[in-house]
Amino acid sequence: MESVDPSKTDFELMRESKKRKLPWWKTPNAPIICKQIVKNLLRRMYAAAREDIELRKQHKQVTKKLALLNEFLDALRKRYLHPTLLDRGVLSVIELWLKPAANGELTNSQITRGLLRSMLELSGVTRTHLERCKVVEVVFALQNRRDEMHDNQRMASELIHRWARLRTSKCSLVTPGKGTFAVTVHPCAVTRLK
Repeated sequence: MESVDPSKTDFELMRESKKRKLPWWKTPNAPIICKQIVKNLLRRMYAAAREDIELRKQHKQVTKKLALLNEFLDALRKRYLHPTLLDRGVLSVIELWLKPAANGELTNSQITRGLLRSMLELSGVTRTHLERCKVVEVVFALQNRRDEMHDNQRMASELIHRWARLRTSKCSLVTPGKGTFAVTVHPCAVTRLK
């Protein structure tokens, strides 16, 4: 047991105890916990996308993805989960969520806006992450779709520009939004990312 300094107030003692305690994501068990959180989340997100596809085939209202959207976006905001999310294939799940229906019906604009914004904030995306899925094609189609909202087209365009820069550089995009500059990207540069 530690000895207590009698000259310190209760408030000072409480502050010292708070300083010593590490956040849970910096503890030795954090990678195991993160993997479990991400595994459960991605499983539920994948299942929601599959259920919505089945509901759409039956001409019923598609609500499974909307019900889980806020939880998914909250997880995508947590920077300590980004490496685990990317390694476990979050971009494939996002691709599945953004992909339009077989009959050409668009994804809900709230889902599209939230996922594009989250992908802009996603750190650590590398070329290998993009090569493992077809999210580049889906985002590129969003950028060129005439009936898509202007904000969604702008965010899709920004993602395409970032990913095109990954093609020419050997590093990952660790700090999105910092030091960005205007780049004109030819559509062929995007198809080479695949």
